[in-house]
Amino acid sequence: MPRNIINPSEWINSIKDNVLFAGIDANILPNIATKLQEITVKQGDLIYQHGDETKGLYLVASGNVQVFTQSNGKKYILSHASSNHLFGEFLLLGNSIRTTSAVALQDSQIFYLSIIDFNHLLEAFPQQFPIIANRVTNRLCWNQITVALLLSPLFWGLSEDIVRALTKELKIESIPANTLLYQKGVTSTELCIVIGGRFQVIKTTAEGQNIILDVVGRGETIGEVGVLCDTTRTVDILATRDSTIAKLSRASFEQILQLFPLPINQAFSKSIAARLSRDEKIKTRVAETFAMVVLSPSIETRDIAKYLLDTLKSHGSTSIVDSAIVDQAFSRKGTAQTDFKHAENDALIHWLSEWEIAHQTVIYIVDAELSNWTRRCLRQADHVIYVVDAAADPAIGRFENQIINEIKSASKKQTLVIMHDKQKTVPFGTSRWLSLRNVDMHHHVRYGNPADFGRVARFLTGKAVGLVLGGGGARGFAHIGVLRALQQLDIPIDLIGGNSMGALIAAQSAMQWGYEEMIERTMQLCLAGDEFTLPIVSLFSGKKMVRGLYGMFGDIHIDDLWHYYYSISCNISRATLMTHDSGSLLSAVLNSNSPPGLFPPQVSQGDLLVDGALLNNVPVDIMRKYNAGGTVIAVDVNAREDLLNNTENSGGISGWKILVNQLTPMASKIQIPNIVEILTRASMIGGLSQRKKMMDGYADLYLQPPVNSFSLREYKKGEQIAEIGYQYALEEFQTWLKMQSEAS
Repeated sequence: MPRNIINPSEWINSIKDNVLFAGIDANILPNIATKLQEITVKQGDLIYQHGDETKGLYLVASGNVQVFTQSNGKKYILSHASSNHLFGEFLLLGNSIRTTSAVALQDSQIFYLSIIDFNHLLEAFPQQFPIIANRVTNRLCWNQITVALLLSPLFWGLSEDIVRALTKELKIESIPANTLLYQKGVTSTELCIVIGGRFQVIKTTAEGQNIILDVVGRGETIGEVGVLCDTTRTVDILATRDSTIAKLSRASFEQILQLFPLPINQAFSKSIAARLSRDEKIKTRVAETFAMVVLSPSIETRDIAKYLLDTLKSHGSTSIVDSAIVDQAFSRKGTAQTDFKHAENDALIHWLSEWEIAHQTVIYIVDAELSNWTRRCLRQADHVIYVVDAAADPAIGRFENQIINEIKSASKKQTLVIMHDKQKTVPFGTSRWLSLRNVDMHHHVRYGNPADFGRVARFLTGKAVGLVLGGGGARGFAHIGVLRALQQLDIPIDLIGGNSMGALIAAQSAMQWGYEEMIERTMQLCLAGDEFTLPIVSLFSGKKMVRGLYGMFGDIHIDDLWHYYYSISCNISRATLMTHDSGSLLSAVLNSNSPPGLFPPQVSQGDLLVDGALLNNVPVDIMRKYNAGGTVIAVDVNAREDLLNNTENSGGISGWKILVNQLTPMASKIQIPNIVEILTRASMIGGLSQRKKMMDGYADLYLQPPVNSFSLREYKKGEQIAEIGYQYALEEFQTWLKMQSEAS
């Protein structure tokens, strides 16, 4: 902290040649000197750090200071400030948060000028001091460019001298949201570095369909090839936020190339090679900015924002910004409502850019009307979150319609958060909300429930946890043990899906039943058996199964579940895999629990659906599509080898012979499975052949509980199987958590 006031007459000569004050009217210097305060810092002292409130700037009298930033655990040195150098620049308008840190490399004497005193001088000397103010702004812009260059894969490893030379050649330009930076067919002659904002790389097919090939954010580059040679752009580059870019012309690039030929050539060669080898799939990116739109008057916006803020903080630095915060930062009411064509618009964009750099996640809270601030929030956001009261009318109102129209031309994710009473057991009527809206996701959240808000936060940050449970008859009771271990270790489940027995257990988990209830109700269902029928379509009629499942799930819809859920089945009419993630939960479980030959196929729109194990017994690849970027845990309870050591026969065998053999006490027993076991096993062969998918990276954690010794039909041993699954999973999860902790 500042310790004493500088003697004006002693230090005027020291500051007059500083980059900030050079050329300023000498009559102003005494006034500046009286505002300066002296700070003595020891070697290794942090002067300020990332995330601190910006309260002033610094001038080095003697010593050496290093300014740096950190990203993904890596330190990036931005600059060194020695005698007579400036650091710690700030935005002239609006109190902001530090996006860098500064440390003393040796014992140093530093002058400090507070923002309050700076603004007083700005008012006192309206002719000369704006020159200083402009220099501060330019220096801050330089810092943003330097950070972007250092974070850019194209410029990784370049020295501080090269980065400084590049920075001097760059031209800064603002690109409004929903504006094309470049259009297909235009000749490319420059390189662009994204300083702030976000762009989409869009390819238009022959049929006129737009495909998003890539999303480009801060530190990434556009047009490496174009700066090397004349090329025609084959894609459109669209700004999805109000963005700032730095352009490097071919002429400037050639000047830099002459100064630093080897490192620049190496950097560009590596970058172009990496782009040419990249798959043409869109990269998975986590949205960093969210616009929260509260649509129900009964909901307190600040309360919901605080809940979200508290849960998002565990995933990184997070902040909330609304119009009141902006007005307060700029000390002027109405700043947040600045028109996009107003002279102060750039200042507001720079302030928001600094705010976003300072935090990993920013939640923009819109006004209760379509104001300029609401429009700005929607332009800045990658993801729009609608919050509604479950008890409200689901019809789309005027304000929501305005929001929809405002973002209809922009490619933004949209999530619906449906708020419920604390005591709510199972939601209902969700389809009334979803049928009217085109949202990517929906979440059911109970007021004051941290677990529900935590689930939303994990989805928003790309850190959701998905659990996939495979089929396996009685061995599937091991899934219940796995769920028990997850709960005991506080590992959340945000999405759950599966096949056959796994689909049944997953549905119970999505209903938030405890493991004891799952064991009891599953055993009751399985031990009840089913009715034999004339084996024209199947051995069993399936009537008892339907009645039992209806007793479990009734008329509940998948959309009404607390967790995302899906099951799979095989459409034998069309030889395709079916995914069931909406509609009746009962139907989804039944479709996945109809082994061909044992139970009659389910009929859907005239097609025949049977157990999905024919094609995919552990549908982990489907979970990866739902949970791109998140964690996927797969549980496989089936052995690749099963029903072994059977008695040799001549190719034909009589059921009567086997029956007599079984009833004769002294006879050498014929080892052969019964028809139910054979049909059950046969229905899984196709899915077992897909196991390699899980081993090739679809699952982050792949579990195989040791339950192979149990028959597929030993339902009476359900509790024992569940206990084995629990003990196994507990050990596996503890090892996994330890490895994750060590890796981080």
